[in-house]
Amino acid sequence: MGLAPQAKVQRCFWRCFWRLALCAFAGSNGLGAALAQTATSDARSDAQDARIDAVLATPGETALSSDANLFATAPGLEQQVRAPRFTFNLLTPVFFNSNAQASADGGTRSVEISPLGQLSWAAPAPDLPIRFSANLRVESERLTGVPEADRDFLAGGFRAQYVDANADHSFSPYLAYAPRVDFQPLFSQEIATRHDVNVGFNTRINFGADFQRLSPNGASGDAVWALGLTAFMQRRFREPAPASAAIFLIPSMSYIISEQWSFSFGVQFIGRQFDDINGFTRRDFNVEPIATLGFALPSYLLGDNETARWFGRPRLDFQASLERNASNLSTASFTQVTAGVTLQTGWRF
Repeated sequence: MGLAPQAKVQRCFWRCFWRLALCAFAGSNGLGAALAQTATSDARSDAQDARIDAVLATPGETALSSDANLFATAPGLEQQVRAPRFTFNLLTPVFFNSNAQASADGGTRSVEISPLGQLSWAAPAPDLPIRFSANLRVESERLTGVPEADRDFLAGGFRAQYVDANADHSFSPYLAYAPRVDFQPLFSQEIATRHDVNVGFNTRINFGADFQRLSPNGASGDAVWALGLTAFMQRRFREPAPASAAIFLIPSMSYIISEQWSFSFGVQFIGRQFDDINGFTRRDFNVEPIATLGFALPSYLLGDNETARWFGRPRLDFQASLERNASNLSTASFTQVTAGVTLQTGWRF
């Protein structure tokens, strides 16, 4: 007998995930210095990851967040799942970028188009208060002002997270591993690999419409306001060098304005120290506030609820961010402003 469709997806998902991890390990042994990127690319990619997760963390009745997110206020992040499930998110961001090269002297303004698809999986650990989650992400970054900076990315992640079945918005520590491979356009050539190991926690407080705090063992679906905090330590192994260690601190808030409109705001603080190279130890401090206003398209625009569900319940997320990177390497300090809109769709099965 053939495998059921969900079993086939699960087998394919894990096959791709482990191939990505093996590709990252294999690639880290064969990349030459001629392909080396500066460590500044870490700050750019961390900021981009935060902006993507901010879109996926936007709350709302029809929002389908991925099962691992940087923002504690992402819907359902601290909740246990009843059975294994998959979530597929498709995002098409179109943004203005004030400094596409993350240059210390201003850089080039550019339109940035970064379509991506992400498939995530979550499942409960039998008889344990643990939720396992994993994801695969494929992303292309195209910069009209600086096409030589165009990149493609293949990334993944695996997380083991403590969840309290009786308090679905509580303190939730976790351990995570995330490999990533960077490519020249159209995935033609590997140019960088990295492996992140993260140890940290999420925690959040939910409030009703009158800003009265909800009981931790109440239903998160009753929340209108939420305040959250994510904190973790990271060790990043990278090729080309240098590797680094970092501390992330990400406070966040969300507000469901109406059935269609919602708002979220978060600030990502990163302190990163790179390994010594030729007697120099680079230290960066990065801060990025991100504001996201989400609009869920009414079902009647697509016909009815069932049709909207088949189309992934489309949402428009309007977002603006300001990234400031300060470094003891003068040429690595930069400021970058982004603003734009993302079309988001999602399916869960």
